[in-house]
Amino acid sequence: MANNDGKKLNVYTIDSWNQMNIHQHGRRYVVSEINSFEGEFTHDFASQYEMIRWAEHRFSDKNTEFTPEQREEILAKFRRA
Repeated sequence: MANNDGKKLNVYTIDSWNQMNIHQHGRRYVVSEINSFEGEFTHDFASQYEMIRWAEHRFSDKNTEFTPEQREEILAKFRRA
């Protein structure tokens, strides 16, 4: 996503094929998720609250390949966005 207007926050980067970024455009939040198995996904949210609820589900204890410490760090970035 090469759009320069708005704020961008890196959530995590494992390598150039496995990463997640948050792009804020006013009240709208766009999360771009790239992984080497499934390709690129873009998730569009109307509010920060909606985005955080999605992140809590996406990075739940059951659905994550990250350690509990990494999970908390990732969720903290979503809350700061």
